[in-house]
Amino acid sequence: MEKVVTWTKGVFDSSYMIFCNGQVCGNLIFDTWNNHAFGIMSQKNYHFRCKGFSDITTTIYGDNNVELGVITFHLWQFRAIIALKDQIPFTWNYSNSWLSSWNLSNHKDTQMHFRASSGSGTISGENLENELALIAGLYIKEFFSRILVAFIAFVAIMVAVRGI
Repeated sequence: MEKVVTWTKGVFDSSYMIFCNGQVCGNLIFDTWNNHAFGIMSQKNYHFRCKGFSDITTTIYGDNNVELGVITFHLWQFRAIIALKDQIPFTWNYSNSWLSSWNLSNHKDTQMHFRASSGSGTISGENLENELALIAGLYIKEFFSRILVAFIAFVAIMVAVRGI
């Protein structure tokens, strides 16, 4: 049976509030100057720690620094692979050219479809109970959004410098 989860986010904010059945059931909060994030779902804590620009992977930790999985980004393809402990790997990719819709799937029993508009969105699909996969899907979206904003800012600066 397909379920729906909603989320909200400020336009210039990197903090997500996740709602299940109209009640807050989770948060995802990013650090301002890096891609580290802290997530909470159903009283469980998740820490996303990005290694950097040369090794574009993020390690997911639970409480007591227990490693739960790794996200590997493929920047040029705008996709990612989520490898969680003792689970089939998940594939994350955009499903439209406006970058407002994306999918997360393990190609077996979990299919999540994310849709975003300005500052909010929905997550629908099968097996939304996999909270870590769900929150990782939002993490990846924000990661790619930040890369895109940095690229646009770089191009704008280069154009401005060249025009001087």
